[in-house]
Amino acid sequence: MKYIKQALLLTLAIVLVTVSGCDLFSGTKTWKSGRSEGVKADEPSKQVESYTLQEGTAEEFTLANYFGDDMILPRDRRIVVWGTAPESQNGKIVAAEFKGLKGSGEIKDGAFSFALLGTLPASKEKGQSLIVHGASGVEEEIKDVMVGDVWIVSGQSNSDLTFFGTVSPSARDIKALYGEYLDGATEEDDIRLLHQINWNLLNKDGSEKMSTPQTDILRQSKWQKATRRKVYGSSATNSFSMLGYFFAKELYTVNPEVPIGIVMAGCGGAPLDLLCSPDAYEKFPESLKNRTITLNDITLPPCAIYNAFMAPLRNVGIAGMIFYQGESDAGISADYPDALKTTVEDYRTQFGSDLLFLNVQLTSYGFESGGQLLNGPWESVPQMRFAQSVVKIDGSISGYEIIPTIDVGFRKGDADGAHPYYKYEIGQRGAKMAAAIVYGIGDMESEGYPVPSKITYNKEEIVIEYKYTAGGLATSDGQINPQGFEILKDGIWQLVFPVIEGNTVRIEAEEANGVRYASYLRYLSMDYATLVSGNGHIAVPFSVEFGN
Repeated sequence: MKYIKQALLLTLAIVLVTVSGCDLFSGTKTWKSGRSEGVKADEPSKQVESYTLQEGTAEEFTLANYFGDDMILPRDRRIVVWGTAPESQNGKIVAAEFKGLKGSGEIKDGAFSFALLGTLPASKEKGQSLIVHGASGVEEEIKDVMVGDVWIVSGQSNSDLTFFGTVSPSARDIKALYGEYLDGATEEDDIRLLHQINWNLLNKDGSEKMSTPQTDILRQSKWQKATRRKVYGSSATNSFSMLGYFFAKELYTVNPEVPIGIVMAGCGGAPLDLLCSPDAYEKFPESLKNRTITLNDITLPPCAIYNAFMAPLRNVGIAGMIFYQGESDAGISADYPDALKTTVEDYRTQFGSDLLFLNVQLTSYGFESGGQLLNGPWESVPQMRFAQSVVKIDGSISGYEIIPTIDVGFRKGDADGAHPYYKYEIGQRGAKMAAAIVYGIGDMESEGYPVPSKITYNKEEIVIEYKYTAGGLATSDGQINPQGFEILKDGIWQLVFPVIEGNTVRIEAEEANGVRYASYLRYLSMDYATLVSGNGHIAVPFSVEFGN
């Protein structure tokens, strides 16, 4: 009996130590962040519940500004129609029809919202109209409507950076760089643009719309075909987001059977608390609250850009978001992972639980922009990169992927160090990842970028297991040992030269308290960060500390 008890106690000890992330015999521990693991969201109810159709009876109504000629309606999702009406029309009916689907809804409190009965597959069919009507002769027709996927491009200035750049030489440089791509912007592509810019908010009406979540976009914002004239425009205010356009163009090129709608919803200088919903904001760490910005003497309140640009999209059926933000919050990045987790989870509540979130990791910036030195807070950019990657490594956000960019940042001779021009590569990377996940075209092992999936350590070594390695890790310079790894020992980060074993990086490290990769602020060449996948995709910068 004595030996049985001893065996049971030993078994219990092994179980307890294993659960805590430590192997009793080897002393090996698995790194944990302490954040709860992200749970894969349930599929949203895309099929509307059946109801009895009614004939339109409203003598007057106004369809939401979101609806316009050349728009994209969502495929395989509920198609919601909404708008407003005078209070005198309460109790009356608005009806709609599109490609054989019908729907109707009652006007209540001066507004209506209803879903068409059924869903539709992607359709490139030309000349289709959405008809919304009330009583006889009261009708609105939305022409040349297609069915596909609608995406949001959001963040701060690098998300909405247009082909005109931000400083005067930028426009010339970008036009020279992307002239051929702009020539390929044609209405033959089934790509539609919805352009929202923060300058349209800088008035009394705009200030009101930033204060609470809106149900409709600004009247100035209209759907447009992605022709050169609309993509490039004639000025920075009517040119489209480079990142958004290149993402949409590549996604459509990869799968031309699905029309693409891309909506601009970013704002230069925006900290995360301007881009989150009021519900998410309430859960933010205090350090990331009240980080407002002022444009043309108008202070944008918390949640301002969400309220005006994103909240109106809650009925749309968003496929996903490509997000480029973090420079403004880099100095307080320690609390950023928790705020980002809260933001993304809330987006799924607002826009659809299967929304794919593609996060552009901060790039390598230059030394100045517009004559202003990029130092001070910019020195914290590497810490923000680490904050963006840690929530992928710890699995605390589901449906979350990282697009690393340190190899496509500032290059010597560029006029603007804060806004690197090379958005084509970023859009292309994001689109191929999205195509693998959403369309099953390609796979993430090949289209993704190497990122740790598990980090274990003991007194003698650190072992980093990677995913998205395209068959096995390698180095960009062909050397045996990858450059760019450091370990934390005695409070000091020290360079180390690990070995690659298939999908694993192994580091000899006695009593190390952390490990990181690609910690520099600026990479004018990639000689100092050489880990790549089997097909040459750069590895994601990261940093973790082990504690005691």
